[in-house]
Amino acid sequence: MKTYTTDVLIVGGGGAATAAAISAHESGARTILAVKGRFGVPGLRGAGATSNPLADFWTIRTVGPKGGLFNPPDLVHQDMIQAGLGMADAELCRIYVDEAPEAIKRLRAMGVQFQNKVLAVMPAVAASSGTNNIVAIQKAVIEHTKTTVLEHANVIDMLVEAGRCFGAVGIDDWGEPFLVRAGAVVLATGGVGQLFRYSFNPPGNTGDGYAMVLRAGAELFNMEFMQQGLATTWPSQAMVMLYDMPEPFRLFNRDGKSFVQQYLLDGVTLEEVSRCKALHWPVSCRDAAIHLDRAIHGEALAGRAGPHDGVYLDLSLARRAFLPEMFVNYMAQFDIDLNRDLLQVQNHHHTCNGGARVDSHGETRVRGLFAAGETMGYQGADRLGGTMLGGSQVFGFRAGRKAAEVAREEPDLGVHSGLLDRLLHEPLARLAEAKGPARPGDLLRPLQQKMWAELLVEKDEESLARALQYVADDRERLATGIRTFEPMDCMLALEHRNLLDIAEVIIRAAMLRTESRGSHYRADYPDRNDADWLTNIFAALDDGQLRLETRRTDRTWFGQAGDLRILPWG
Repeated sequence: MKTYTTDVLIVGGGGAATAAAISAHESGARTILAVKGRFGVPGLRGAGATSNPLADFWTIRTVGPKGGLFNPPDLVHQDMIQAGLGMADAELCRIYVDEAPEAIKRLRAMGVQFQNKVLAVMPAVAASSGTNNIVAIQKAVIEHTKTTVLEHANVIDMLVEAGRCFGAVGIDDWGEPFLVRAGAVVLATGGVGQLFRYSFNPPGNTGDGYAMVLRAGAELFNMEFMQQGLATTWPSQAMVMLYDMPEPFRLFNRDGKSFVQQYLLDGVTLEEVSRCKALHWPVSCRDAAIHLDRAIHGEALAGRAGPHDGVYLDLSLARRAFLPEMFVNYMAQFDIDLNRDLLQVQNHHHTCNGGARVDSHGETRVRGLFAAGETMGYQGADRLGGTMLGGSQVFGFRAGRKAAEVAREEPDLGVHSGLLDRLLHEPLARLAEAKGPARPGDLLRPLQQKMWAELLVEKDEESLARALQYVADDRERLATGIRTFEPMDCMLALEHRNLLDIAEVIIRAAMLRTESRGSHYRADYPDRNDADWLTNIFAALDDGQLRLETRRTDRTWFGQAGDLRILPWG
């Protein structure tokens, strides 16, 4: 077995991982960056979510100087807490506010170019393959350090003894196992976008970090809150933001009929829904815009969407108020003329607002195990636009720096054969002996379709029960119904295990939260219930069994009047 020894192991290939690698190296640590697939190639395994979504622009939420008129820190922090509707971690939000300016300054020094003052905007350019170039630039920085980059390295579990993480095990794309002894590990593996049929996440973004956090003995929280939003389904995936359009946009199903009115509750008008949707891109039940997203998702579930699962959006009379020409020019690259052509759009999973429960340095309750980027949790029921990319930089740097410090403890823990058997040899042996009719990859698309249908936009007790039963049935299919024909099949099977484990966390948390709040909309409990549910849901394993409990992380928010200061907020 290949064995590596280092101070800090970073797992992942997106912006949080590259930030952590740079920070750990600058702190004097020997550093290994383990990446699925190839490092820094947008859209492929290993790319990370930072550089995967296709859109005409990306943003980092900026923060102005204290006492200034432009985005003063206290008001940005207030907006982050208000966006989270009592579910965000106030301390970590404060850290974001205090350190985002320095993170943007670092990116500028590396060569990232921004425009616009309210949000640090990065327009799409051909040189970045239609996405942003943060990872590409930070990759170039890493290449000039002594950091070891392991490509095609699929980390599958943490080495943990006596509450101390001291490395990881995995297999490469050719089926060869490897072991990394490390003084600290930073998980920056992104979210769980590949659980859903439509998502902005790259292949391989399969909830690995979340699943490894649980198996290592740490906690997840806020997993029922997932950011979703409108995007094209054909001919390319691109975010569609309906910001402040002076003229109305129009939506049609495959029969050419308007349909949104059929989904409106009594007293809710189409004008109100459209006006609210102009204030935010994410799906949220904080206002009447939720019914527009319910309608779009509902038409697809009813079989009335177009050939690519999208409904038709007519923007011939409408232009968004924010940088309108940028979207027009971007769609023209795909031979889409907004004055003439209809867009096919549907709601996509974007990010998880929850994740690993960490302290101010990104460390979990397992000593030496850190999480950063989307793998960590600090956002609430909704989140401000631009705080995910920015947070990946802020908390990636913090985690890398602290991990380098913790690694100096040099934990003297042996890797005994029983631990390797449980984490590595036994799972691989079971896969090698499997004699079912299907390959592991055959299970992915049906799972994605089911979870997209039952968990996104709108859910209720019945849909959640169907989703949970599917997870149970799919675990049986994974255990008895597959066969591995080549090494990559083993990795796909282990990824599918992670997807099912995290799907269960999301489903059970959504079942437990019998209310609607932000991105979590229960059709059978459509109202927010602060009296009973101003609390967070935590998930952990207890003797291998999933356990949920409720604890409140922020006791400063009590349903403040009004909403967010900066609009659109996301």
